Amino acid sequence: MKKLLFLMSFALIFAVSCDKAETPLAENSDLMTQDAVIEQVSAESNGILDEIISFGMFGAQTKAIWGERFLSEGVTLTVRDSASIRIVTVDFGTTGVKGADGKVRSGKLVGYFSVTDKTNFQQKLRYIGYKIDGYQYSGEVIRVITRQIDLHTQQAVITENVKVVFPDGVKFVTRVANMTRVIINGEAATLEDNFVKTFGTISVTNEQGAVYTKTIAEATPLMFKVIPGEIVSGIAKITQRNGRNITADYGDGTVDNTATLTDGTKTWTIQLRKVQTT
Repeated sequence: MKKLLFLMSFALIFAVSCDKAETPLAENSDLMTQDAVIEQVSAESNGILDEIISFGMFGAQTKAIWGERFLSEGVTLTVRDSASIRIVTVDFGTTGVKGADGKVRSGKLVGYFSVTDKTNFQQKLRYIGYKIDGYQYSGEVIRVITRQIDLHTQQAVITENVKVVFPDGVKFVTRVANMTRVIINGEAATLEDNFVKTFGTISVTNEQGAVYTKTIAEATPLMFKVIPGEIVSGIAKITQRNGRNITADYGDGTVDNTATLTDGTKTWTIQLRKVQTT
């Protein structure tokens, strides 16, 4: 009987230990999936600002690198000038508008544009009651941009201070970021070779006060492919408050809707939120 009780107790302890070991893995998978969603929305903000410009807000019509994937039919744009700043309000309405990328957006974005010359300008984007597929954003993004016309690129120094409330209405994170983002325009006839390259540092705090920092090195930047709207390569190193490190590897450029995570002991894969292309 004693031997049987011992074996039962051992089995119970083993089962509990395994459960405790697996719990952080599940939590980190959720954390990293949510982080990937937010990171991709951050890259999308560049496309929205560029589409505002492409809709003739600043003179001649130009090709938006996203090909009007966001500002589709049903979106209302209002333009006004204040001193040397042009203010554009993008209203997706209260019920929301489905973009060409398959995402439903509601609420408002307000863009503030000031131009120094043809190659230097500043943009600010504010989120007002803005939602994407149930994720609600507030706060602002500032871009100080230098255009390299001959290379068909724009380099932007990005400052973000954004709060994101998750669809359950309870969980949220605040994201404070200092990044460099390079918008790479490919051939004019296609969007398939357009990318957004990002590197820098990000600090994220959740509703429980837990903090983690993310570092993206310039040598291994996150590459966001415009179509289908997904991070396809790059490495992000995440450091949690308890000192635990996780590395997220987004791959070699293949569009596969995955990222591989490792904490030095375990390696696992998460699914990214892959957008529709029709």
